Amino acid sequence: MALWHAMARHGAGGETPGVLDSVHDPVTGLPDVRVFAVLLDRKLALARRALQPLSVVLFEVDGWDELSGTQARVAQRLAARLVRGTLRESDSVCHCTDGVLAAILDDTPHSGAVWAADRVRREVAARSYHTGVTLSMGVASYPTHALEAAELRDRAYAALFVARSLGPSRLEVADSGAQ
Repeated sequence: MALWHAMARHGAGGETPGVLDSVHDPVTGLPDVRVFAVLLDRKLALARRALQPLSVVLFEVDGWDELSGTQARVAQRLAARLVRGTLRESDSVCHCTDGVLAAILDDTPHSGAVWAADRVRREVAARSYHTGVTLSMGVASYPTHALEAAELRDRAYAALFVARSLGPSRLEVADSGAQ
């Protein structure tokens, strides 16, 4: 998708095209989309070799476009902290673009990814009264939804798009249609 190409070309924040000064997002401290792309390729190759499932979960802060600069940074930091703190230590969490985080869940079929994403959703919802932050999520898994890294990422993004369109704090799983 064009969004992913633009993020990779311009870095996670999109501020300085072509400058590779850091692979970490300055707001969240998480690795950026370039690291995510490399990790997904490598982890998918390992999953394929070991005949293990692999899942990708994309998290987006609901109402991102309506947040002011300070509110957006606070929401992004909170989302990163809750996602990172709720998932397993072995899961890789990266900052993809403003308001969007991605997690790669090793050895996790789509049912396990849905369970993990729902755990994050419940954790965020428990704090939403005080913070006002909610997350929409899209899940896709290898080999159920896709066999290649780019297709897996795109299917997770498509599921996230559906979740966003259905309202805040939604979790959607990729379509298991033709691959």
